[in-house]
Amino acid sequence: MKKILSVTFLTLMITISGCKKLLDQPPKSQLGSDKFWKNADDAKAGVAGIYDGVQNMFNSQFIYWGDGRSDNLTFHPTYNDALPLAINVLTPNTNGADWTLLYTTISRANFAIKYIPTIPVIDPALSKDYQAQALGIRAYCYFWLIRLWGNVPLWTEPYEDLSTDPYKGVTPAADIMKNEILPDLLKAYDLSDKTASVVWNLNSGGIAAMLMDVYMYNHDYTNALLWCDNLLALKRYSLEPTATWKNIFTSPTNSKEDIWSLNWDFTVDGGNKTSQEIGAGDTNSDFAVDPALWTYFTTTAADIRGAQSIDFKVNNHDKILKYYAPNLDKNGNQIYPTSPQANLLFPLYRLADIYLLRAEALNRTGDLANALIYLNMVHTRAGLPAYKASDFNNADAMLYGNPVNGNGILRERQLEFFCEAKRWFDLQRNGIIVSTMDPLIKARQTQKGFPPTGFGDIRKIFWPINQNVLNANTKLTQNPPY
Repeated sequence: MKKILSVTFLTLMITISGCKKLLDQPPKSQLGSDKFWKNADDAKAGVAGIYDGVQNMFNSQFIYWGDGRSDNLTFHPTYNDALPLAINVLTPNTNGADWTLLYTTISRANFAIKYIPTIPVIDPALSKDYQAQALGIRAYCYFWLIRLWGNVPLWTEPYEDLSTDPYKGVTPAADIMKNEILPDLLKAYDLSDKTASVVWNLNSGGIAAMLMDVYMYNHDYTNALLWCDNLLALKRYSLEPTATWKNIFTSPTNSKEDIWSLNWDFTVDGGNKTSQEIGAGDTNSDFAVDPALWTYFTTTAADIRGAQSIDFKVNNHDKILKYYAPNLDKNGNQIYPTSPQANLLFPLYRLADIYLLRAEALNRTGDLANALIYLNMVHTRAGLPAYKASDFNNADAMLYGNPVNGNGILRERQLEFFCEAKRWFDLQRNGIIVSTMDPLIKARQTQKGFPPTGFGDIRKIFWPINQNVLNANTKLTQNPPY
């Protein structure tokens, strides 16, 4: 949906996290809610504002949060912009530490959740579906927040009255999961229009995918498999064929694999700033491909994902072309758009993600035979020979990887979802962040001439809170040990 602003959305730009400007807002009678939310067009505009918030959330921080701290990417060989993430020396001023845009989107969703049900003249089914999208995206934002920061402030009502305290302390992540994320998603699925299938919108398929993802994070494999079944029962999705795998990222509306994708149009939204981090024609990238992953992709010609994900021809290993359609110059080199003209269409959920999560859940519940089936669906689609049951001696080998005979589910996810903001959370969900990253960080520190201290304090799994947010909200304290 395109960017749509109204009097209401000028106020919705307030950062719930505690911006001092909040104290300068007009009184409630001037905030606009009493004059907005009167008809279906207002509801449509309100929901458009929520999607605008999702665009802004992922405009520059998509890579920081999902891949930048993982074994997918490392610091650029010449520039040090990504070094704090690559060696885990985050500070309250590190790019990515600011949660403001997530709370802006939550604020917009809170207005929609409160007021759309009060609109007198609107088709009831449409009203319910708009509510479903707002509830689902609010849950999505909190899911990101608790995975990145742990305990965070919880806002479920719009801020409309200046007599209300604009500051909140944190709510335990477990309580947000139990009392907010799951109830929002379950209600959203009930309200959603089961016939709606626009890939840019959070439809019933996207909500079911999110529920599976959330239950996997909770290690509730029974419910994860249930919501996978619910998604598959929609009979809406199928894996993109090997020959057209690139469609997932360049033409989501033409791929039956995409469940929910980020809409972006640089003529309306401006260039997607993530291009500056992974590949644009007018600037150096912040990150480079980690050497081990570079070696795998450049030496495993059978895997069709490598040459379509990273640019093998650049010396600095810093151009990621996954989200760009082929556009070659006369010498066969990829032409990258300038950052002001970069359209990047991130798949937030797609069927391969669901299949490999299903393989993980089946593996965790002891059903290795069926786990292998779903693992091979993605593995063979990549052009690789199918794994055999004998490649994995046990469930751990299938999940974490057998270095002799096979790479396993989590390795398949790493290769398939490279730079799709999945890898960090895969490591987190399975409790292997430190064991995976500690030796790698030691090697990176040694490379840069630093003492090889490794990952450091295990509490550094979570991000620090941005210093401006802390300065504005006296009810917050910094995440330890920062």
